[in-house]
This record gives sequence, structure tokens and C-alpha cells, in this order.
Amino acid sequence: MRIEERQRYDAKYRDQNYFRHREWLHAPYVSSLIAFCGLKQGSSVLDVGCGQGFFSYLFNKHGMRVLGVDLSETGIRIAESLYGQLGITFTVSDVEAAAFPEKFDCVFVRSCSLYNNGAFPGDGEVTTKLLRHLKDGGVFIFVYNSNFSSKTSSTWRYHSLRDVQQHFSRYPNAKIFFSSKLDTWLVRKYAFSAFVTRLNIFLSAVSGMGGDLICILKKPRGSSGP
Repeated sequence: MRIEERQRYDAKYRDQNYFRHREWLHAPYVSSLIAFCGLKQGSSVLDVGCGQGFFSYLFNKHGMRVLGVDLSETGIRIAESLYGQLGITFTVSDVEAAAFPEKFDCVFVRSCSLYNNGAFPGDGEVTTKLLRHLKDGGVFIFVYNSNFSSKTSSTWRYHSLRDVQQHFSRYPNAKIFFSSKLDTWLVRKYAFSAFVTRLNIFLSAVSGMGGDLICILKKPRGSSGP
């Protein structure tokens, strides 16, 4: 299954900007996440499923030390050609089996295919594995593209807010939001609030516009868990 997945993404990533990311929209989004999480310049970030390296680049632009990992050799090759000269490290790796020489101040995972399945609400195995790469006191940022309209997709499972709440219910300090990304362009870190989440869910249901389900999870210091 992982081999088929890698081949599928290798084919997609031949398009140099496959996801059509726009820096004017996503730079304030990442900046707002960094501010909300209290990440300092020089913090180490593991970008899981980094694809073509765009979000690794944005974290690096804000002074983070970034390691981007992905299963796709094509994606990593493009990431290196676009951003490798900035000092970002990229490597082909299956993060579920990977071992790194250090733990990270932040583990960032956005719309990773590891979470694109119906078992997600009740299955914490992937998150448990990713948290092993996080320092005590570090922050795990889960981001997953979804929508709240009747729009469906044959290849992407649009998780609900309840799905994310159920998945992260084993962590009492998890904070969960839904962002359109435009909200962070307008109000920056204050977009991460219950009120803005409710507003974005309503707008998504009415307009069909997608957004990102987000969980911010700080790993307790002195944690004996993963």
C-alpha cells in the first residue's frame, strides 16, 4: 500500500507546484500558527509529509531549523531544488519507521495521507508514533484539509470537527480549530478561537469553501508517554 502511495505522489509531484500553494495566503497562516504556539526563532521543526517543501520553506523563513521528510523521492528532489539552498534539510523517509538523532521543538503535519482513512477518529497509532519525535514541552501541529458542505471527494476523506475531537480526546490539553486561512490573513493568531472556528464552519457549510482542521497539542514536560 505504501509503495502504491509513493508511486502515486511521485507522479503528482512532477508538477512543481502541484498543490497550487500561494505565499501571500499561506505565509500569514504559518506566521499565525508560530505565534499562537509560542515557537521561537531557532526552534527545530519536523515537517512530516513535506511534499515539495513549501511549508518547510515558510517555517524556515520565520527562523526555524527545519527537517522535511516525505515518502516521495520526486517530492523531495523538487523540495531540494527549490529550497535546499536556504539551509533546509530534506530526506526521503517513512516517518512511521524513521529514527532521528534528535527530538524536535515542533512536529508539523499537514494533510498527510497517513490520516486519510475512515479509522482516523478512533485510531491514535499514527499520532502516537509522531509524538515520539517531539521534545517534552514541544508542540505538535496537526493540520488537515476538510470542508463542512455536501461536497465529496473520491480520494480524500473530509473529516469532521467531531472526528478530530474524538481522535485527540486522549490528550486533555488539545486545542482544536477550523481555519479558512483568510482569517489568519485578517486577524493573525486571534483566528484560533472558538468563535472564529464556528464562523468558518458556517461559511464552509454555506459556500462549500474548504479550510483546515487544526489541533495544537503541547507535550507535557516530564512526560512518560510517547
